[in-house]
Amino acid sequence: MTTYRLPTDARPPLQLRTFTADLAPDAWPPEPVGDSTPALAAACREITHELREGRGWTVVDTGLADLTDDGLCSATWNLFTALCRPVPQYRTGELLYPVEVSSAPTLGSSHYSSSSRTGGYHTDGTLLDVTPHVAMLAGLSTADEGGETVLVDGHALVDRMEHTAPELLGLLRSPHPFHSGDGDHDPVVEHEIVEASADRPRIRYLRRYIEQGHARRGGEMDEKLTAALDAWDELIAAPELRTPVLIRRGQILFWDNFRFVHGRTPFVERTARRRLRRAYGVITAP
Repeated sequence: MTTYRLPTDARPPLQLRTFTADLAPDAWPPEPVGDSTPALAAACREITHELREGRGWTVVDTGLADLTDDGLCSATWNLFTALCRPVPQYRTGELLYPVEVSSAPTLGSSHYSSSSRTGGYHTDGTLLDVTPHVAMLAGLSTADEGGETVLVDGHALVDRMEHTAPELLGLLRSPHPFHSGDGDHDPVVEHEIVEASADRPRIRYLRRYIEQGHARRGGEMDEKLTAALDAWDELIAAPELRTPVLIRRGQILFWDNFRFVHGRTPFVERTARRRLRRAYGVITAP
């Protein structure tokens, strides 16, 4: 795995603005830090090129792992806002969200993010008004064992399904309802699971939301759609299509959220916890 090491002279602007741990997830400022530098701008172009024109994901080593948790979260946020316009992750407005096991998840939180569950491969933000182009996970600490984030290239999934089951792929190219299952206050939204675009398809997928969306609309999914989702999930499980990434302290994984579905491997926490911070965004860097 290739890691992009942030140049030393791109790091100082990331430490100009700091925040403390008690800052609410919806209170992180969306505007970029004021004093950028040519080195930081060049680094943002490198990351953007990898996401848009390259393999669609990258790991950035900030070189700032020795900072405190507050300092590292602040630097991560400052890099993210230099690269992207942040998108709230939930309808309650969270911008920087903890991904770590919690015995008491907060109202509106992701039950998956606060658990140790695996499986459930998905793209992010399928229920939002603005689906994020970029997703980010920043590392604070790793578990004793496991806990890799696993990326699966949706373009490869579509290409394979085009050859093995084109009639089932056609069902995924139709609009489908998505619903959280959390009650009547959450609306049903509609997306094509595989959406045609100018260059390559855009993927929006979270099977549980699709099943709950159809139930909310008054019925279970029919056999053909169930078969199509089963075929899609079978392709996601193919080992040769999976890229596991262990996000270490001071590292940030960025990926194209319209291209990759993702999940995680099982993990064991004995003396160390898997602690990440997540953000969604729309690329603004040229």
